[in-house]
Amino acid sequence: MKMSKLLILHLLFALLPAGLSLRCTQCTGLPYYCPESTQQCILNQTSCMSQSFTVVENGIITEKTYKGCSQGLRCNQSVYMDLGFKKTYISSYCCETNMCNNATVYARVPVAALFCQRCQGNSSTCATSNLTSVQCAGVQDRCMTVTTVYVNGSSSDVVIKGCGTGNLCGRKLYYNSGGVKMYSEISCCGYNNCNQGVNTVKVNETLNGLQCYACNETGKGECTTPFTTSCTGNMTSCVDAQGFPRGNTLLRGCCSADVCYGLSTSMSLQASQKLYCCTGNLCNSGNVASYFPSGSTMARGSVYIVVVTLLVLLGFRWTLL
Repeated sequence: MKMSKLLILHLLFALLPAGLSLRCTQCTGLPYYCPESTQQCILNQTSCMSQSFTVVENGIITEKTYKGCSQGLRCNQSVYMDLGFKKTYISSYCCETNMCNNATVYARVPVAALFCQRCQGNSSTCATSNLTSVQCAGVQDRCMTVTTVYVNGSSSDVVIKGCGTGNLCGRKLYYNSGGVKMYSEISCCGYNNCNQGVNTVKVNETLNGLQCYACNETGKGECTTPFTTSCTGNMTSCVDAQGFPRGNTLLRGCCSADVCYGLSTSMSLQASQKLYCCTGNLCNSGNVASYFPSGSTMARGSVYIVVVTLLVLLGFRWTLL
């Protein structure tokens, strides 16, 4: 009986002394959320690869990321396909040391110059008559409107318009640190000066049964003795934002699922700080190990670095090994 080439490779690999083969980060998911595990490469896989796919079809942008071992046949390449009704962008990156492919990677999407309406104010001052136009640069391929409502007894709104590279599109970023509640929603469009309207953000104050520890650290030790707060609406997770590497808590409270992806511009956290999410009453106790499900192969795959810039969200898979 003939053995397959793959089986032979695995048998040969098993005979090698430990430590001679490559280990890579492995995952399939979204660029900003790709829970990782460790993949042991076989003999002919000499590189670790990160591959990202972007598809633009009928104005809708989707994206996916693949990470794993590779033979190095499609390394460090970018591919662009235009079918008229659909555009596809593919970028691959390779490296040759253990677990070197753990960075967040997006497909390279070169775009023509786009003009968008620009404003920073509120729903009144960012009305259509008060807008100016700005030319986007580089890979900024979306006009964006970010509308945020703050609720603390009374409510107020903040509106930001301009260019972006998109992955906040359609996101609903809600959080409550026990005082002011923030409801932020983002809309995008892809043709000149299309972002003229203002979003209507619906505030849901209905209790959902979840309770979380809450605090907002200002340097006076507020997060050393956090209190509890009741979550509302779509705030179905507890959040713990910590400084890094010191590990001091900066903020705790309730949040929506999109905040857990590390996409919140309004929380004003730096890239050196970490955002942890968990589910269950009072789960955000400050014990980071408890935030990860038992048996997870890599805790780092469940940690979301909060970025303060608008990135592009996109999702397609084409595995090039």
